Amino acid sequence: MSASYIPKDVYTVCTFQTDSEPRQLIPTREPITVFYGSDKTRPLLTKEDRNINKEFPCKSPKNAMWGFLCFGAGLIVGALLVLSGPIGWAALAVGVGVLACGAAAAYHATKINHLCTESLGKGNWKIEHEKVKFDQFMAITQNSILVCDTGGLLSPIFSYSVAKKYAQQIESNNGKEIVLNAAASFFGGAGIVIAGVEMGIGKTLLWMGGTMAVMNEGSYWEREIIRSNSLEDNSHYQDMNKEADENSRVPGYLKDFPKNVTGITPSDLASPDILELNEKGGLASRDGKTPIFFNGKWYVQDWQKNLIEIKQGTALSKDLTALEGVNSREVWKTSEGKAIVENIRNGKYSESLVATAKDGLGRVRPRNLPNLAKELPSIKMQNIKNIGKLGVKGGGFIGFFFPFIATYFSEDSRRILANAMAEDAGNGIHVIANDA
Repeated sequence: MSASYIPKDVYTVCTFQTDSEPRQLIPTREPITVFYGSDKTRPLLTKEDRNINKEFPCKSPKNAMWGFLCFGAGLIVGALLVLSGPIGWAALAVGVGVLACGAAAAYHATKINHLCTESLGKGNWKIEHEKVKFDQFMAITQNSILVCDTGGLLSPIFSYSVAKKYAQQIESNNGKEIVLNAAASFFGGAGIVIAGVEMGIGKTLLWMGGTMAVMNEGSYWEREIIRSNSLEDNSHYQDMNKEADENSRVPGYLKDFPKNVTGITPSDLASPDILELNEKGGLASRDGKTPIFFNGKWYVQDWQKNLIEIKQGTALSKDLTALEGVNSREVWKTSEGKAIVENIRNGKYSESLVATAKDGLGRVRPRNLPNLAKELPSIKMQNIKNIGKLGVKGGGFIGFFFPFIATYFSEDSRRILANAMAEDAGNGIHVIANDA
C-alpha cells in the first residue's frame, strides 16, 4: 500500500509524551510553495519541517528532575541512618544541596512551556520519500518517523481517534517509567551512603561502576530481545528499529548527566550484625532480607546466617515505667522489679535492649534496671535506624531491577507507536500535481 504525503496539521504522537493528547505537525521551512488544496493553507511537509503546534510534556526532563530530587532525598535518608560517621554528615550536606538544586530546577521547569521546538529542530526525519521533493527538500510520508534530539519518536497519524487511543497508552507507560526511575534513584542515594560507611568509599565507587555497567549491558540485551521478538509482521516497527533508531550500548548518562541518577541502584550490601544477634534455631527467610514472622516475633537473617529479631522494646518501656522513682537498691524488693528480671531471664525482651542490665557472666542485676530505662530511648532509636537500613537494603535489592522494568515500558511505547502507524495506514490524502 502506498503511503500518503503529509499536509500541515496532521496529528502526531510521541513515545516520550506524558499526556494523552495528540499534537499537530506544522511547517518550519522557508519559502513554502507546495500546498495541499487550492486554498493554499496546508503546506505539504518535508524532512525540513520539524515542529508541532503545541509542546509535548516530555518524560525526559521529568525523569531527570524526579531522579535528581529522589536521589537527594535518598542521600539524606541514608545519612540520617548512619550519622555516626563523617561520611554520613558529608552525605547529609550533599543531599541537602542536591534537593535544593533539584527544587530550583523543578521551579524553573514550571516557568517554561517545554523544549520540544529546540529538540525537534535538532532531530531528523527518517524513512522519508526516496524520490519526491517539495521546495528542494525530500517529502515525508505516513511511513516517516521523526527522531527527537532527546530520544523520542514521532510519526504522522491522520485519524484523531487513532492518535488519541495510542497517546493514552503511551502516557500510561511513561508515567510508570517515571515512578520506577524515581524509586530507583531514592534507593540508590540511600544505598550509596550506607555502602560508603560499611564498605568504604573505594569499594563503593567500584560497586557503583560495576552496577551501572551491568545494568547498561543488561538493558542493551533486554532491548535487543524485545525488538527481535516483537511485532514481526509490523513493517513500521521493523523500520523503526533498523532505520530510525537502532539499539545502542551508549548509556544515557554520558549524553545527559542528570539522568545518571536514575540508573544508580544498590544491590545487596551485606552487613553483619545490623540489629542484634539471637540464636533461634535454623529458621531463615527466603532471600536473607525479607522479614518473617515466627512464634509471635519478627526476624530477619543477616549475610552470616545469624537470626536477628526486629523488636522496638514497647513492652519493656511499659514495664520499666513501674520503676520510676524507685531507688536502684530497692528494685529487687518490688514485685515489678522481680517480674522484669524474670521476663529478662525468660527472653521476653530483645537481647540488645537488656544487655546493660546483665553483668559479665550474663546474670541479671536488678539494680541496673533504672539505668536501663534511661538508656532505652537511644537503644530504640538505633534499632529504628537499623531497621531503616534493612529497608533500604531490601528495597535496593528490588531497586536493582527497576531500570529493567522501566526499559520494558519504554520499549512498549515504541510498539504502541508502531501499532498506531499500522492502524492509520488506510487513512491519508490524494495528491494531484497542479502547476497553476
